[in-house]
Amino acid sequence: MAAGEDAVGRLRRGSGLRFEQLKGRVFEALLIGATLVGIVSLLVLFGYIVFDAVGPLAASPRWYLLYFGTLVTPTAAFTLYARRRPAVRAANARAFAAVFGGVVLSLAVYAVSDALSPYDVFIYLVFGGGPSVSIAVYARKMNDNTFAGPAVPVSMVIGVAVAAGFYDVLRPIIGTVPRWITYIAITTVPVAAITGWFAAREWTTRRGLLTAGVVVAGGFAVAGGALVSGIDPSFWVVLFSGTVVPVAFVVGSTAATNPEGRIGMLGPFVVIGGGLLGAVVERQFGIAGLDSYLTPTLLLNSWDGLNAANAGVYPQIVGSIIIVAFMGIMAIPVGIGAAVYLEEYAPATGWRGRLASLLEINIANLAGVPSVVYGLLGLALFRNTLGFGTGIVVAASGTLGFLILPIVVVSAQEAIRSVPDSRRRASYGMGASRWQTLREVVLPEAVPGVLTGTILALGRAIGETAPLVIIAVATTTYSAPSGLFSSATALPLQIFASAGNAKPEFRTGVVAATAIVLLALMILMNAIAIVVRNRYQKDD
Repeated sequence: MAAGEDAVGRLRRGSGLRFEQLKGRVFEALLIGATLVGIVSLLVLFGYIVFDAVGPLAASPRWYLLYFGTLVTPTAAFTLYARRRPAVRAANARAFAAVFGGVVLSLAVYAVSDALSPYDVFIYLVFGGGPSVSIAVYARKMNDNTFAGPAVPVSMVIGVAVAAGFYDVLRPIIGTVPRWITYIAITTVPVAAITGWFAAREWTTRRGLLTAGVVVAGGFAVAGGALVSGIDPSFWVVLFSGTVVPVAFVVGSTAATNPEGRIGMLGPFVVIGGGLLGAVVERQFGIAGLDSYLTPTLLLNSWDGLNAANAGVYPQIVGSIIIVAFMGIMAIPVGIGAAVYLEEYAPATGWRGRLASLLEINIANLAGVPSVVYGLLGLALFRNTLGFGTGIVVAASGTLGFLILPIVVVSAQEAIRSVPDSRRRASYGMGASRWQTLREVVLPEAVPGVLTGTILALGRAIGETAPLVIIAVATTTYSAPSGLFSSATALPLQIFASAGNAKPEFRTGVVAATAIVLLALMILMNAIAIVVRNRYQKDD
């Protein structure tokens, strides 16, 4: 009888275990299915956008065969070759980052500097960045960072304030210098310093100084060649500094430190060469290609509301970059500072503790407030109270800064809160002060989480339209903003305006192409934060 009861018990336990395993498998299948549905839905929607933007049906079969042979096949073959060899794969990744990252960075720096005036950028860069860099270098050389942390941002703020105070005196003097010399000062010289520092760290100090000197001399040589040819050297100086120098340094350092993977440096040139070869053959033989609105005209021209083929969003691209960049400068340090105070310095008891708890609750609630409410806040503050002009950069950046501030605070709080208390106690046990513990232990551990929140905040801000409409930012402008108090617009507003155009080529092709540009800009900004975050994670 007892044996029978034991057998029944084992059978029931076995059945219960199999049922629990079945529930686990069903739950796993549901999760996989939900993920696949989401991914496929996004791919389908993005496919519709790409289809409208590039017009693939207009291309002949010969066009597809041409680029399959010149671009797809060589790129796929090289990728498979590099994938099986870790050294080649690592060199290939560095080469792609240097080439395409350098090109994009050079174009962005030139576009923003040209819009704001390189003279203004030079003045504020010297007064704002010069003292802070000097303090950081001195602290590193003396191996004493006790006061460097607070001194760097304070010196930067004071320097910018001094530059603003003496702007009317400095601007006429700096304005007598040729523009290309200011571009050498704001691009070639910093790139030379960074490249020389990397060379000194990788090899010797003498080689680092020699590398920096060669970069500066190369910048002047490029400018001289452009002047002899009768063209403005400004753009070519920026392209040399932002693209040629990093690519040359990466190629040289990889050849010296990774001889087995040096062939991986050919990866981006295989892609570029295949694309150029296909374009030459296409033009030479008159092969019908894509009916695409995603062209250089869209990226380099101003808006044309009559002819979709001539419509460009260059002012909108520059406006988006400047608005989001200034928004980040205003909101991200404030948000991180607020999070540090609430987590590390705010008392837990007393009326100050209750006030801190009330602030935390309200900040968390503000993260879910609709964006149109922030537009009303920006309208009340910047337009009605401060009397700023309609649709200027400062008002747009400030309004979007209010929008992302709660997101930055909450994400930074979570990142700081995730640092184990054992790390703090160990630091205190070794005699470190609260500030030293915060600087050397807490913040380095929290950087990946803080940057994750920053990525989410930037992704939300760059696509916002409602707050900008509320504060009367223009939907269309024909010139890039020339300063923080000049009118500007952004890509989402141009998409919003184009979607109501009477001509179908605007509602489909131009809107879709502009949406792809906006998505690419968002991915680029997020990629920078992701690279920095991953670097900190690897260092950790």
